[in-house]
Amino acid sequence: MNFKRMLPLMFVLFLATAAFGAELPYMTISIEEIEKSLPNKPIAIGLDVDDTAMFSSPGFYYAFNNTDGKNRTNKYGDKPLSNQQFWEDLSCEFDKFSMHKESAARLIAMHNKRGDKIFFITARPQPQGKEILTECLHRAFKLKNQPKAIFTGYVTKAKFIKENGISIYYGDSDSDITEAWDAGIRAIRFLRSPLSTNKGKYNPGKFGESVLENSLD
Repeated sequence: MNFKRMLPLMFVLFLATAAFGAELPYMTISIEEIEKSLPNKPIAIGLDVDDTAMFSSPGFYYAFNNTDGKNRTNKYGDKPLSNQQFWEDLSCEFDKFSMHKESAARLIAMHNKRGDKIFFITARPQPQGKEILTECLHRAFKLKNQPKAIFTGYVTKAKFIKENGISIYYGDSDSDITEAWDAGIRAIRFLRSPLSTNKGKYNPGKFGESVLENSLD
């Protein structure tokens, strides 16, 4: 079929897709393809935590739905994500209920075998108590002698990406991609589980970035 004759049909299909809210196509990349694209020497890589390395929605679900406060109210108030105590509880206690993503395990195993330095960078606030996130991540992904998790709080991840010489960053949110690019490095998108409690700022392929295939699990 002549390509020029197909253009009107393609335009109609595009409008129909947009009208019904369906996802636009995006480019996918496999772990094998990523490995082949890497230099022969070890590098530093970074991964987001929530919905990328770990499925941590159990802790967030509790934050929004508990009735453990006074008179069976939410113990964290009307805006749990603005309550520092929630973030303390999440990183110092609730992460024991988080589950690692199998796709992250496969990816991290490849990087670990190469001898790459693996940083976990989360936008969570720095906890004041003893965080268990690092231990949970290193145990789940069978890592030894890797850096502690970095809590960026309300500072862009680009700052920490630059400071640690990271050359490729993986994340699920739109900001993970844009902040990696702000740091001048390669970014690859993870798909977010439809069961995640996080429903905001998630548009795979929006910026033309590659999406890790089979990364929902």
